[in-house]
Amino acid sequence: MSQSILLLLAHPNIANSKANNALVNAVKDIPGVTFRHLEAHKKNGLFDLQKETDLLRNAAIIIWQFPLYWYSCPSALRDWQDQVLSPIVYGPENFLKGKRVLVVFTAGARQTAFRAGDILGFTPDEMLRPLQMTTNAALMQWLPPFTVFGAGEMSAEALEKTCAEYRELVLGLSQG
Repeated sequence: MSQSILLLLAHPNIANSKANNALVNAVKDIPGVTFRHLEAHKKNGLFDLQKETDLLRNAAIIIWQFPLYWYSCPSALRDWQDQVLSPIVYGPENFLKGKRVLVVFTAGARQTAFRAGDILGFTPDEMLRPLQMTTNAALMQWLPPFTVFGAGEMSAEALEKTCAEYRELVLGLSQG
């Protein structure tokens, strides 16, 4: 039985993104995957709460995909969490309990920059703690993140390989 997946992309400049465009294109045709570019669904600073809630109800797995912006997710994902998750998590019915969350992020820096004690001083897991805490507060299950380092300088071959790995991961998730 296939699992439904809601892929939420937060990227304010997707038209110029080589890596995130390629990643989305690698998985959005998988049966059961619903793709949403958050910036495209925000009107006057607000999301359609009913629409977003319906999409979440129907998803077994939620993917938060984004480029790392100042060591965090872009504001559209934070706005979405504030507007959409808050009423669910703190409301009368938290239907998110048990749903799985996968974070997919791209970073311009190489993986070697993301080591404790190195130039940035923190590992990716440490940087993602706020998102993991959000997942915990919503009683959802945190999955190991899929990370893409050196996104801006990846060769076409490396990007193709990364996209194939991402596709395999999402296919595996969709198949339970």
